Amino acid sequence: RYLMELEGRPPVERFSPHALRRACATHNYERGVDLVAIQQMLGHWTVSSTMRYVRPSVTFIEDAYQRAVAGTLAELTGKDTTA
Repeated sequence: RYLMELEGRPPVERFSPHALRRACATHNYERGVDLVAIQQMLGHWTVSSTMRYVRPSVTFIEDAYQRAVAGTLAELTGKDTTA
């Protein structure tokens, strides 16, 4: 915070080390890194601790939902709906 203040950065751009850890966990999760691997990177004892750090974006959640629905429809109808 001190260095960002010295640079004259606005308060909106400031972040904490904790926020950086949260961002690291979230970005890795959204890129497909296994939650257990993220747990190891962050040094957590349990996956449940790591899950509190991961905050997926709305777009990520919507995309995951669309993929799940498309996969289910493909199974039910016997058609490939990914095209």
